[in-house]
Amino acid sequence: MKQNYYLQGNYAPVKQIVSETNLNVIGEIPNELSGIYMRNGPNPMGSPNNKKYHWFTGEGMLHGVRIDSGKALWYRNRIVSNEASNSSQPNTHVISNGDKIYATVEAGGAPVEINRELESLPTTPFDGTLNSAFSAHTKLDAQTGELHAMCYEFPRGSYQVHHVIVGKNGTIQAAHPIDLPSKTMLHDCAITENYMLILDLSVTFSLSKLATGYFPFAWDKKHVTRIGVVDRRHRSETIKWFEINPCYFFHTVNAHEDESGNIVLDAVRYERLFDTDPNGPLTESSPFLTRWTLNLENGSSSEERLDDIPSEFPRIHPLLDGQFNSYTYTLGVGPLPHPDFGRLIKYDLVHNSSEVHEFGAGIHGAEPIFIPSQNAKSEDDGYLMTYVYDQSIDKSDLQIFHAHDISTGPIAQIRLPQRVPFGFHGNWFAT
Repeated sequence: MKQNYYLQGNYAPVKQIVSETNLNVIGEIPNELSGIYMRNGPNPMGSPNNKKYHWFTGEGMLHGVRIDSGKALWYRNRIVSNEASNSSQPNTHVISNGDKIYATVEAGGAPVEINRELESLPTTPFDGTLNSAFSAHTKLDAQTGELHAMCYEFPRGSYQVHHVIVGKNGTIQAAHPIDLPSKTMLHDCAITENYMLILDLSVTFSLSKLATGYFPFAWDKKHVTRIGVVDRRHRSETIKWFEINPCYFFHTVNAHEDESGNIVLDAVRYERLFDTDPNGPLTESSPFLTRWTLNLENGSSSEERLDDIPSEFPRIHPLLDGQFNSYTYTLGVGPLPHPDFGRLIKYDLVHNSSEVHEFGAGIHGAEPIFIPSQNAKSEDDGYLMTYVYDQSIDKSDLQIFHAHDISTGPIAQIRLPQRVPFGFHGNWFAT
């Protein structure tokens, strides 16, 4: 039998739960960095079905590195426990709200609170105020401290969507129902100063896939692909819809309102996926950084590819969701049919330019997160962190870059005791 692509190489799970202190560092860790870099990803600990296993469905495993005063104090990895919510398998992201950290996943699973030792806590998320599904991806309104998310679930064949708003006090402020009969896979969203964007894209819920034990979403060639806009300042039930070319994107970069009042949305666009490959997203089409401009006056939309180098896992300055951002950081993706993750890319969206760092042969990166400097003088004054896997030694590093100049390479490489499998999303939690 052909081996499942997402159970091979650095996609394969690690089985060892490790704690190691006083990690070796090549280069210098900036003294101002004090905190924990924590990342989540799927890691099946049992014996998954080789034919039907999908990359998105393994148990969540956290990988964390604690840094303080120029030293890497420890690395550890831990499985996310779902004891507090039997329906949840948070394997996608780790976010913060108030003084709490949560592991998250989409499509009905409740978040699980995580402490700063990477242990799962048997608490009820958001102080028991969450009465709907939650999401893998939230957007922070830095002006109000609110988290916004588009959240969906499909228990027993039904499909429910809510725009959930979490207050800075850690409780749910609102859960507005959204009528979305297409049953799209609603992985991400975007906000602007005044609007919430709803991504009704061409991967939709498949009851036949679910009934046969496969990942329950598939490409839908009949779907009318569109982006919805809701006024979140003066809320009504009215959604203004903009049709776009058939596509899917897991990850928005950001959105903002331009000087003409148009909404500008950047995301990494796939031409098609979950059509011929039932196990994951990376073998059917490549993701490209793409911009949509939505004209709220006349209802028209336009689409522009911003780069011909495929990339994924975009990140920006953490306080700029919904505002104009000059810079975007992504993980470059190699060509089909077996893409690598061999480069970091920094995009200057003002000057339409990019800067690339190549990791080197057999070396693969992960999502780059941006950490602002304590007294930043510009948007890109800060650091990038990413896990980097070296297949020649079958181990990983945590690498740190100056974000204003990634082409010169990492300023610090923290040696880890084992490899970190290809996974999804993480964050820096300052201490």
